[in-house]
Amino acid sequence: MSDYEGYIIRHIALFHYDTTIAMSLIIEHLIIHSLRQDETGALKADTRTQEIKATGEVQEWIEQLHRIYQQKGNKSYASFLADTEQPEEPSPFPQLFQQYLDKDASFVDFTHQSTTVLLAQLNHYQYPDDGVLIFCKYQFVGVDYILLGLLDCETSVTLTEQLELSQIKYIDLSKMQLVARIDITEFQTNPDSKRYISFIKGRIGRKVSDFFMDFLGAAEGIDVKLQNQLLIQAVNEYCQQVEMPSEEKAATKKQIVEYYKGQSEEGADIAVKSVAEYLPKQNDGADFYSFISDTYDLDEEFPVATTALRKLTKFVGSGGGLNISFDEKLLGERIAYDAQTDTLTIKGTPPNLKDQLLRMLKAK
Repeated sequence: MSDYEGYIIRHIALFHYDTTIAMSLIIEHLIIHSLRQDETGALKADTRTQEIKATGEVQEWIEQLHRIYQQKGNKSYASFLADTEQPEEPSPFPQLFQQYLDKDASFVDFTHQSTTVLLAQLNHYQYPDDGVLIFCKYQFVGVDYILLGLLDCETSVTLTEQLELSQIKYIDLSKMQLVARIDITEFQTNPDSKRYISFIKGRIGRKVSDFFMDFLGAAEGIDVKLQNQLLIQAVNEYCQQVEMPSEEKAATKKQIVEYYKGQSEEGADIAVKSVAEYLPKQNDGADFYSFISDTYDLDEEFPVATTALRKLTKFVGSGGGLNISFDEKLLGERIAYDAQTDTLTIKGTPPNLKDQLLRMLKAK
């Protein structure tokens, strides 16, 4: 067994095993290369010459990787740059990818050439981290994907069969920073799409997303977070215009939340028309879909960003050292707002906050 396969099957974190994924995910090609710093501090690659066999343990690990990627909430979507959008020194990755699809290059050769391109980007931006570079071609519910990314390796201590302590390396799936997935089916059937590439928008600086896009030769095509925020804003505004009891309004919003969660779990898109079905028509016969069309610049469908849901059922605000969040249903019951004096009155302080306030008063 190679060190790379050892990385995968040892010290795998425990996750709930989803049998529906197990029945639907088919690994076609898998290879992992290792990145390390040389004596000058530059990154070098130790590359495999053969693919990793999809054993049962490897299959389960890829299923976990797929599931974690699906559930990541900070993904963005992109497409390869058009010829007219290419910079002076375009990335060769799109051409390498097409050569692989056309069977002019083997999967192993494609990953070797792509690794060389990515190394140049990593060293140019002085990205110092070691890790493993994964390329996986797989099929999930009839859709072909290639997932590629740089994953962190961590060191841990384990107990051997001889009851000795030993250090091992393992891949930490919880720290995905440079991971992208190409929907091959979408790319081949709808080349004008702006979203056949998805990637994790890392939280360690905009530069990371920039150079990963440079490596892919791609540009962000759809702002998923903004699309979701606009839809939730539209729902809130529409609910204010439609005459319906507060209980019905709360129940309607709860249904939309459940719809969001269901789409997220299935990895499916949010459809504006589906959201419109949960909302009643106005007195003049106008519905939510026409309201959206007249007022908001929204795509018909877009990926889920569940973080936007907070503003559907809660009031949230911060500033001047104050952070306030409460359920919408509490306004008018336990919470009152006076616009003239800009005063928020809360009846019934949360117990933990009340305890802190009482202790502070006693200490004075």
